[in-house]
Amino acid sequence: MNRDSQSGSNLTELWSISLCAVLYKMNGLDPGDDDEWESAKNIEMHKQSFKRDWGIESAEDLRRNLEWLAEEGHRESFNQIRSFLSALSEAEQTKYVEAIPKTTEGYRKHQIVKAYMNRLPAAGIAAWDLGRYAYLSRKGAVMGYISQEQSLELVKPIIAAAQQAYSGWREYGTAYLAGRQFWWAQPTAASAQKMAGYVRSLLLNADSLWNRLEWDVPLEETAGQPASPL
Repeated sequence: MNRDSQSGSNLTELWSISLCAVLYKMNGLDPGDDDEWESAKNIEMHKQSFKRDWGIESAEDLRRNLEWLAEEGHRESFNQIRSFLSALSEAEQTKYVEAIPKTTEGYRKHQIVKAYMNRLPAAGIAAWDLGRYAYLSRKGAVMGYISQEQSLELVKPIIAAAQQAYSGWREYGTAYLAGRQFWWAQPTAASAQKMAGYVRSLLLNADSLWNRLEWDVPLEETAGQPASPL
């Protein structure tokens, strides 16, 4: 399949891969080459990670996880904290956050929200949920839990939601990094350095999917699709 043909199902597939390109890189996979997914060794590895990380062992398990990412995800708790902090002055925010026990996950998550709340658009860290949705739907097809056609249909409203939520790949990448830090509950620069490297390579490498796929390209297949994830 020529994925550089940016029309029809090829374009949907390009977008699906691009939304989860950071996860490809995290897992040692090339976003531009799906063939390496299909070896027996990699399929078994993916099945193990599905079970270990998501509790997915069936099509129903996959559906349940995809619904959670589309309807709630980690952005819900991020947005709750963001909404609360945004009602406070800067001094009140600092006072409130510093009063939280510093050894707790809650303290670290509040720090992360405070650091990113004015740097991200209204969608916040939705990129983290949308990217993982795209990844699970693609891997689900490789595992045989759903068909390739179902995977592409599932991701269409996710593409529409991403395009509406962010202005481009840079903003999407920043939101994805923030989401990963929030999920990991590690606010330090060191904890984000490796992830930032993945995003940076996608932004700066002229051959990366992010630089071959225009953010605002008209997507015929996503037209009219509801952006329900947000």
